[in-house]
Amino acid sequence: MNFDDKLRIDAPVIKSKIVAFIRSTLEKRDIDGLLVLYKYSVESVTNVHLAIEAVGRNNVKLVVTKGRFVNKQPREQMDLEAINRYLDLPEENIVFINQDKILKEIRDVFSGRYGLKEGITLSETFPAMNYNLSYYLMRQMARKEIEQKIFAAPLIKPSTQREKYIQRLIAHYKSQIRLRVLLAFLLAETENRSFLGSVNKTERLLGLFTKFGTYHAADFLPLASLYQTQVIQLANHLGLQEFLASKVATPPPSYNYFFNLSAEEVDRILIRVESGFSVKQIAEDTGLSLEAIKKINYHYQLAAYARMVPLIPEL
Repeated sequence: MNFDDKLRIDAPVIKSKIVAFIRSTLEKRDIDGLLVLYKYSVESVTNVHLAIEAVGRNNVKLVVTKGRFVNKQPREQMDLEAINRYLDLPEENIVFINQDKILKEIRDVFSGRYGLKEGITLSETFPAMNYNLSYYLMRQMARKEIEQKIFAAPLIKPSTQREKYIQRLIAHYKSQIRLRVLLAFLLAETENRSFLGSVNKTERLLGLFTKFGTYHAADFLPLASLYQTQVIQLANHLGLQEFLASKVATPPPSYNYFFNLSAEEVDRILIRVESGFSVKQIAEDTGLSLEAIKKINYHYQLAAYARMVPLIPEL
């Protein structure tokens, strides 16, 4: 069996199946419409197009969160231009929500107001940081740790002061992602809508999402059975070639930065990992390096916790 062939999909059939699934579920639940959280990603834009196909453009709401840490000017203008260019939605169905006031409480927790240890001393290799620094700057300075999720509880317990500090950085980052889910559900449930999440299968298998965050906690995950490369095939079928071309210059950072692989190479490995191939067999079948395959396999195993629903004991 050629597993690379299995990565190629019949996009019209896949689209029909997803749309039919959404429609049938909404009918059973007596739901009026759909809501999508906007991000400049192929998954988010594809979800909007699938939602329009399922319920019509007037019944789809797009939520764009903004505030101190996200979508500041001129980013907001860039978002609006992209939305107008690639998404056919009525202006009144596009909502910008400012998170600043809610984020203040998150910043208070992070800064130690509620009893967390303050004044952490960092090694000289890691610059001293002010807790009032913007999220963007903090994330850039701890990018490697955040992308690798090295200190993500409960998998690994941090021990050094630096590791504990990075752990708090990651918690701070995740809290903002989960806040966006809270806002999305609040608006969706107020207007009798279902919330579509945007995680794809590649991200889900590798844990490249925040558990119960914007790509995980949702009423629907329409793309969670499709690898990243398959989502791109579906997007092409939906007429999003221009959008995809605009994304060529900024491919998924975790694949390139962390794994040093393209999305296609990651998917070629993952589909074989899922099928029970050994690392050696995958290397022979794909021609990719053993080191890269071992890294993908390791994170596939490590992400099992992130993919789980809340753990329930059998009594």
